[in-house]
Amino acid sequence: MYGPAAYAQQTDAGNGGAHSAAPADSAAKTKTKKKQGEAEKPVQNLTGVTVTGVRASLQSAQQLKQNADQIIDSVTAVDIGALPDRSVTETLQRISGVTIDHFMARNDPDHFSAEGSGVMIRGMTQVRSELNGRDVFSANSGRGLSFEDVPAELMAGVDVYKNPSAEIIEGGVGGTVNLRTRLPFDAPGRVIGFTGGVNEGDFAKKSKPSMSFLYSNVWKTENHGEFGALFDVAYSELATRSDGIQMEPYVKRSDAAVLKGTNFSSVYVPGGSDWRSLDFQRRRIGLAGALQWRPTKNLELTSQVLRSDYRMHWDEFGGLFGDSSNNVVPANGGTFNYDSNGVFQSGALQTGTNSAGQPTVRFGADRRYSTQRTITTDWSNSLKYNISDQMVLYADAQFIKSTSQTLDFTAFDATYLPGITLSAPNGAKPVVTVNPSSYALNPANYFWNAAMDHHEKNKGIERALRLDLEYNFEDNKWLRYVKFGARATSRSELNKSNGYNWGVVTDTWAQINTPSGFADLANYLPNLSTLYAYSNFFRGNAKLPSQLYFPSYALVSNYHYAYQQLHSVGVPWGWSPRDMYRKQDINDQSEKTKSVYGVLYFGNDEALGVPVDGNIGVRLVRTDVDANGFGQYPDLTTSGVADSLKAIYNGAYFPLTGRGHYKNALPSFNLRFKFTDNLQWRLAASKAMSRPDFTQLQPFLNMSATLNADNTAVTKWNGTAGNPSLKPMRANQYDTALEWYFAPAGQLYTTLFYKDVRDYISSQTRTETYNGQPFEVTRPYNMGKGRIRGGEFGYSQFFDFLPGWLKGFGAQANFTYVDSKGGTNTATDPYFNTTVTGVTLPLEGLSKRSYNLVGMYEQGPWSVRLAWNWRSRYLLTTSDAATHLPTWADDFGQLDGSVFYRINKNVQIGLQTNNLTNATTKVLMGPTSYADGTVDHRLYTRGWFINDRRYELVMRATF
Repeated sequence: MYGPAAYAQQTDAGNGGAHSAAPADSAAKTKTKKKQGEAEKPVQNLTGVTVTGVRASLQSAQQLKQNADQIIDSVTAVDIGALPDRSVTETLQRISGVTIDHFMARNDPDHFSAEGSGVMIRGMTQVRSELNGRDVFSANSGRGLSFEDVPAELMAGVDVYKNPSAEIIEGGVGGTVNLRTRLPFDAPGRVIGFTGGVNEGDFAKKSKPSMSFLYSNVWKTENHGEFGALFDVAYSELATRSDGIQMEPYVKRSDAAVLKGTNFSSVYVPGGSDWRSLDFQRRRIGLAGALQWRPTKNLELTSQVLRSDYRMHWDEFGGLFGDSSNNVVPANGGTFNYDSNGVFQSGALQTGTNSAGQPTVRFGADRRYSTQRTITTDWSNSLKYNISDQMVLYADAQFIKSTSQTLDFTAFDATYLPGITLSAPNGAKPVVTVNPSSYALNPANYFWNAAMDHHEKNKGIERALRLDLEYNFEDNKWLRYVKFGARATSRSELNKSNGYNWGVVTDTWAQINTPSGFADLANYLPNLSTLYAYSNFFRGNAKLPSQLYFPSYALVSNYHYAYQQLHSVGVPWGWSPRDMYRKQDINDQSEKTKSVYGVLYFGNDEALGVPVDGNIGVRLVRTDVDANGFGQYPDLTTSGVADSLKAIYNGAYFPLTGRGHYKNALPSFNLRFKFTDNLQWRLAASKAMSRPDFTQLQPFLNMSATLNADNTAVTKWNGTAGNPSLKPMRANQYDTALEWYFAPAGQLYTTLFYKDVRDYISSQTRTETYNGQPFEVTRPYNMGKGRIRGGEFGYSQFFDFLPGWLKGFGAQANFTYVDSKGGTNTATDPYFNTTVTGVTLPLEGLSKRSYNLVGMYEQGPWSVRLAWNWRSRYLLTTSDAATHLPTWADDFGQLDGSVFYRINKNVQIGLQTNNLTNATTKVLMGPTSYADGTVDHRLYTRGWFINDRRYELVMRATF
């Protein structure tokens, strides 16, 4: 037990003291001067009462929500290292209105994330992140923090602000997430805490450790006041495995081969089926330190440091159909089976023939190895000075630096499999067979095909200064206090990404001097390939070829060594690593912001018949941006086009710059009526803004030209680009909430919200002309208006009215409904890069329905929890990185749980579990747009993913 729990409640803000160092950044904090006649009832009621475990954490979070000056939700960890889930992301999804992704990136849903990523609030991805009320971010070209980078063991709690006051830092249209760490003055004396655990997944079958240690103490001196010091360290590892089965896009076809035996004028045929198994491992180290000094009762100084070191790597075995042009036809001149809508159901496939004249399908086996390391360091110093009984000065200085480096390498081999049949009736998981099955077991039937490397190196630095002044009114019937503040930041972002550097080793068009023209795996580098068996693939619930030959770990884990080996057997002009960053790979941006705010807090207990309080304020913000980059013309110098085109399009670079500024006025209003001590009604209105991500602002233009078969004419002129002229997304937002707090850990609330969104950002393909030549260029644009509205319902209670041991039971539930209007009304033909109108897509990340159901039991030494989380289908991305189609995550639910036993007042042991029901994550693709203007509105199943059930044995001790 941290405290007892009363200690955690007696700090400034009632939230672990995190905001006593930066009070202006938290609307949840208790103000320096209490409102006249306002009792500290929740705090006093806990004094001297020993409340532990889940019940204490729920009481703490409930007090924060009840006493806040605005609409917030919180999760607290009264016990050290005791957030209810093993990652910050998983903890956040328990809060009403908050949802998460289960993919490593929204535009790359081919790769599953066991711990979750991509936090959204009320369906909005524009979520601002804070650490102890200050800015925090990860160096990944975005604005916010990758929450999976931060150790959950360091957190005292997590707060979500949904309609903030003017003193909250701007930048979150969806909302703001604040991570709180502990401070020495949170407790009156020495606290020592330790956690240790071992986790394992039933797929990965690797045991991994986790541990944390906290030491905090306060010393009182006669002449120099109080000193406090805290040190907190956390270490954890995780190993997971995910299996995926996928369908390639269904393409509208009208050629005679696929129409044979039908009465259709066109049919929809997939490009094949893929399967992959991904082994993921991560190591996370977190260090937090804090020093506090209170030399007098009027002065308090605080210094805080947090450093998070996140390392991960994953190793993927992917079996992929090699028909990227969707040219599969029925084998041996046969027919495919279709449903009544002309959608492929089953058939024997053929893309070519082997030397014996048998039908074959090109198939690839790629092994991909990716590593990443992200380090984030935050050093902040603050001062709180009571100038007089009525005036308080706050000052804060912050330095934050985040670096991230990624190396991603893939080696490919390929084969031509005979006797391929594919069955995928009515969207069911595909069944793939090879005949004879032994063909895939012979390395001589494979050849070294290609390799691809990708590098990223990102660095973000921010310096921030802020000054706040609070004046408390005395003996005023309505005015409580007023706050003014100013904040200035300087942020630089240097992101380097060299794209995906693919190159051939051997192929039909890149042959070497062998009888087949290929470098087969049996005779060329035989020790650098391995027969991989998909052991217990999809828990045995899949019918696919179970063994294939793949590049070895020794090859993919060292791409310089891979180059030496593959270059020795491949074409001399084939793949070579791209270690250097080209001009268009570098995104160098700087951003400066200046903001001032004023907010007036008011209240009266009698004038309106019931106590009423609130605040009204405005925040004024100026943003200045400066970005430098390059464009590049396509290089046609080695083609057979006219010399006039070669002279213009010779691969030359040209500079691009982006400079500008914008100003925003962000008013806010919060009002609360206290009908009773436990029943209150809130009204809130504010204007919010979110700045574009740095990757969207990058001034670059990569231009490309597609040639015809004999390389004598250009058939398509395309380009991709950033847009440094983007404006921030803005929203007028309105909330009303009715909250009933009927017990120390019992509440019932409902919230209605409305957001009028303007200038939301979406990528579009439009015609742009350069040197008189039209190019179809895809870049992000501000897209006009959107609307989001909905409601939240929440309930929490322990059933203390039940007799005996039954009173230990409790329940939590919340439900969120979100409805949106607006979004993208055009799409891009993924095959010809042509814009097609008449396609309506919603805002990304928005599920109409989501809910949490939690069953709890806490009585005596036992604490038990079962938590079910569910969200409905939502749009992941308007253009998936692999298929270039709109891609959706289907309905998804997961059951987690924990059991803890308290051995004595200092020590408890337990078991935490995740994914008890072996949930399947389902991905959909569509609608599909075609250059002739037609649209196939069906959503086809793109993939199915499953991952580990995870178990962790945990011990916690506090002294």
